[in-house]
Amino acid sequence: MKRRHLLKRVLQGSGGMIGASLLASCGERALDGLFSLDLANPAERLPDHLITSLSEFYVQSYALPANVDKDQWRLQIVGAVETPLTLSYADIVAAPQEFFHLTMECIGNPAGGNLIGNAEWTGTPLLPFLQQAGMKPEAVVFVLHGADYYETTLPVAEVMRSQVRLVHQMNRAPLTKEHGYPVRLIVPGYFGQKQPKWLIKIEAIAKSKKGYWERQGWSNTAQIPTHALIQQIEESRVWNKRSQITIPKMGTTGWANGILIAGVAIDRANPIQPIQISIDEGKTWQIAEQNHPASPHEWTLWRYLWRPTQPGRYSLIARAQTQAEIQPLDDNDSKDGSAGVLRIQVDLDQ
Repeated sequence: MKRRHLLKRVLQGSGGMIGASLLASCGERALDGLFSLDLANPAERLPDHLITSLSEFYVQSYALPANVDKDQWRLQIVGAVETPLTLSYADIVAAPQEFFHLTMECIGNPAGGNLIGNAEWTGTPLLPFLQQAGMKPEAVVFVLHGADYYETTLPVAEVMRSQVRLVHQMNRAPLTKEHGYPVRLIVPGYFGQKQPKWLIKIEAIAKSKKGYWERQGWSNTAQIPTHALIQQIEESRVWNKRSQITIPKMGTTGWANGILIAGVAIDRANPIQPIQISIDEGKTWQIAEQNHPASPHEWTLWRYLWRPTQPGRYSLIARAQTQAEIQPLDDNDSKDGSAGVLRIQVDLDQ
């Protein structure tokens, strides 16, 4: 079977959640899998969702807590509130539930890295519980506490958005211990650093405060920038630590038949508009085909069929754009989270 009839490498990355995370040790690994879509066939549309399995989400933890008993677990809403509130696991699952797709990314993910993944989450909005507690006028920041003693902060207005949820399932299965069992917080638009696992306390305070990793120099805003990632070329998985490949001219996987390029793109809040591909270090650009997820907080899938005419060495890059901004063409990896591009070197043999 020709590779243009069935692409056997998954268009996905390991990824997922920092939550309470040991940012200094973010690790990466290449993953393989099956993706049955014929990327070269324009009649077969890109899927609406591409899910990263539980086993493939990377795990980063400040300190894994002891086993948490969901029947003993409690979430406190305290501080500058009118009525302090204590919630049980039963309270969370008894509230109206929502199923939604959201992509998580590590703030320590380098340009083109694998520390990103997409899941279907199950949970309930946090807002009704905050309204039940009642915020005092002086409350300006929430301190979010995990059972592992991790803490981070966000402005009250950001946490009181209707899209912020308390989740207890990931891909229709209960959260594992490593991913925050029994309940974690989801705050769309932010890196995992701002979305604690094993959430046990939400504390409203009347003054500005930084969390643990923010005090170590990591971004206090931690919002996801506009960026695209090349993840697959032909049947090869590519990422920041595997960024050079060689392709023969002839054969079922030869470049004379055209070269498939595919990846993902994401932004903090806005839909991805064009995704552009360059094979000449940004001198010229071509528009990739993409899907259009219902939520701007889920990654956009894209593909492009490159038809080279000459052998040689090429530098491939992708960039994303929204109505608000366009991804810069740099390799910057910073403590604000990387929006840099991944340059893939492709050698086309004679």
